[in-house]
Amino acid sequence: MMTIESLAPEKCSSNEAAAPRLSASRRQKSEFPTKLYAILELADTVPEFSQAVTWLPHGRAFRVLDKDTFMKEVVPLFFNQTKIRSFSRQLHLWGFRR
Repeated sequence: MMTIESLAPEKCSSNEAAAPRLSASRRQKSEFPTKLYAILELADTVPEFSQAVTWLPHGRAFRVLDKDTFMKEVVPLFFNQTKIRSFSRQLHLWGFRR
C-alpha cells in the first residue's frame, strides 16, 4: 500500500485559479491535481476504483490499495502514465509526500 499526503493543499487551488492565464502546455500540466481529485472522488462511487484507491478517514491524504489495479484500470482513464514510479514522481513534483 502507498499512502500519499499533501504538503500544501492551497498550492492546488492557486494553480487552478491561475490556469486560464497559462500557456496551453502549462495549463495541461496544471490539470494533474484536478484529474487526481476526480479519481479520488470517483473512488467513493465506483467499486472498481474504490478497490484500488481511497481517501483516508481524515480526508487529507489518500492510499493506493492495489498498485496493479490502480495503474492498469484507473490511471489510464485520466493519464498517459503506465508506471507507478512515474505517477509517484508526478505527485512529488506537485508537493505530495509519502
